[in-house]
Amino acid sequence: MKKIFLVAIMAAALTACHENLDERAAREAQEFTRKSCPMKIGEGIVIDSMTFDNTSKTVRYMYSLSGMMDTTITEEISKKVEQQMLEDVRNSPHLKVYKEAGYRFRYTFFSTKQPRQLILDYVFTPEQYNAKE
Repeated sequence: MKKIFLVAIMAAALTACHENLDERAAREAQEFTRKSCPMKIGEGIVIDSMTFDNTSKTVRYMYSLSGMMDTTITEEISKKVEQQMLEDVRNSPHLKVYKEAGYRFRYTFFSTKQPRQLILDYVFTPEQYNAKE
């Protein structure tokens, strides 16, 4: 009986070791969404989900904006948000393995009042987050 249990444990451990980075990204995105979303991250900002698209190697974060954030995004504010998000990608230790693999990061913001209305959408590529300023 001990041998069967030991073999089962070893088989499970070996199977877990074979998860590639794409599978890991998909799993982590699903787990984050299941455990943490929706999550308020600021006044009028809620992260709704995180996904991974294997075809484009893109980690995507989807947000909802409400209140003043839902109605007052100007071009100037959009540029500031874009720069801040790019800096966050550059400096995030949690994204290191994905950045090393050349993944893209997409941040999409929708209106709460009109859920299908796209307010902001940024995609950061390796060329952008690896660029020296």
